[in-house]
Amino acid sequence: MEKQQIKRLLLHTTMTTKKVLSELRSICFEESNLGVLEVDVALLDRGEFEQEDKRQHAPLRVHSSVDKIIFKLLRLLFSRISNLFARLRADFVNEQWYFKPSELLPAWWNHSRTSPPALHRTSWLDGLRGVAALFVFFHHSSQIWLHGLRPGWGSGPDAYHIMQLPVLRIVFSGGAMVSIFFVISGYVLSTKSLRLAREGRHEELLSNLASSTFRRGPRLFIPCIVSTFLTAILAMTGAFVSEEVTRHYPRAGTLREQLGSWGHETLWFINPLAGGTGFGENLWTIPVEFQGSLLVFLCALGFSKSRDAVRLGSLVCFMAYWLWFGYWMTVLFLGGVLLADIDHCRRQSTSVVESDCPSGRKSKCVLWLLVLMAVFLLSMPEYDELVTESYGYATLATSLTPASWSNHWGPGRWWPCLSSIMLVALLDHAGPKSYLQQLFTYRFPQYLGRISFSLYLCHGVTIYTLGLRVANTCFYLFGSATGFRYGFSLLVSSAIVVPALFWISDVFTVVVDRGAVTLSRCMMKL
Repeated sequence: MEKQQIKRLLLHTTMTTKKVLSELRSICFEESNLGVLEVDVALLDRGEFEQEDKRQHAPLRVHSSVDKIIFKLLRLLFSRISNLFARLRADFVNEQWYFKPSELLPAWWNHSRTSPPALHRTSWLDGLRGVAALFVFFHHSSQIWLHGLRPGWGSGPDAYHIMQLPVLRIVFSGGAMVSIFFVISGYVLSTKSLRLAREGRHEELLSNLASSTFRRGPRLFIPCIVSTFLTAILAMTGAFVSEEVTRHYPRAGTLREQLGSWGHETLWFINPLAGGTGFGENLWTIPVEFQGSLLVFLCALGFSKSRDAVRLGSLVCFMAYWLWFGYWMTVLFLGGVLLADIDHCRRQSTSVVESDCPSGRKSKCVLWLLVLMAVFLLSMPEYDELVTESYGYATLATSLTPASWSNHWGPGRWWPCLSSIMLVALLDHAGPKSYLQQLFTYRFPQYLGRISFSLYLCHGVTIYTLGLRVANTCFYLFGSATGFRYGFSLLVSSAIVVPALFWISDVFTVVVDRGAVTLSRCMMKL
């Protein structure tokens, strides 16, 4: 008897499930009327126990008004998802994210792609960012092949190479370039909001801040997620040469474990209150960039109705407060906001014309000397490069560095923090007719500025895969026993690796970076 009851129950469950799936398909793909749905479930004639069941049980009727509501909600959900993808596809077409095959060719092959677009008022900042990204690449390259040039001039018996001299060693000062990144971000992200606030266009200001805040996260993190995913796959395939690289690019035993490790690192990485990721040692700056961007937008909103004196004074006070406690990254972003606001004040003043720049010989000499001083401070060795024993920096690193900065990377961050703001301020003050700004508006700096983000993301992987292989091959072919042979081998390998890095960064910019910008805009329109 129990077996027959179980069979009847299974039969009833099967038929009910079929009816539910049939109704779900009809509701999702056909028009139907709202109301109470009644499903008649009749027992089928399948043997003796079905006949006995017909005699013992009346036909069942299932009142499924709740099911109807659930089906309608599912239908609405499917409809919204399909509409969402349709709008995203239409927006992608309108934004022209797609690229031509010719855009994947190296820029030196297609010279028309290296020509910069029409220059605007802050184009020199793009060029400065590009040059800074290139110097970051030199910084990480020198840690492998030119490690002996890292200490400051005169810090040891062998520390007398010409490239260790102050000012010249700025090409290896990657930490100082990060400071310049943050100042430029504060300047660029706030300049439009400050202009709208000054013109009293507060509705447009609110719309601009809402759009910028929403799009900033996808704009920063989507390219990083793609680059770290590719890095994880390359690490799993054994593309990295040196065993030392396992510190920077973890490699698991299986592909599943590798992807799980990458997913865990990515979830931690996209947290703006967290740090970097094991699949990119230099990506610790991206969460900091996101935090600083939010702070810039908050300041632009908070001071949107303040007078110039109140806004400028408050920014200076905030910078001094955070500078005292060692929050150098926050100071740099606010420094960019301060410089952008000062530039608006200068342009709005009736006594200063936009085209004005230092014209006298003495003024130009003073400006160049101040720029040279800023570059001198930016080229200061870091805390692990014998800065306290380097000529020209020993006093700055000991007596003139606040004691409160001993736990904040010391003088290697204190002086570059101040000098990066100083350099951007001097270049901004020089004016568009000055050679100091025009230097960063030429074709090559503008090209570097266009691929700067991709160059920053891709240079580490390129160094530890292609770079090490090419360098080892050149050392094998040309030797490295003497200084001349070592330098010649590095020169030949650089002639191969650097153009390849530019090409990789160019393709990444076209395919991933541009796609992230378009996707963030489309998401904003939903």
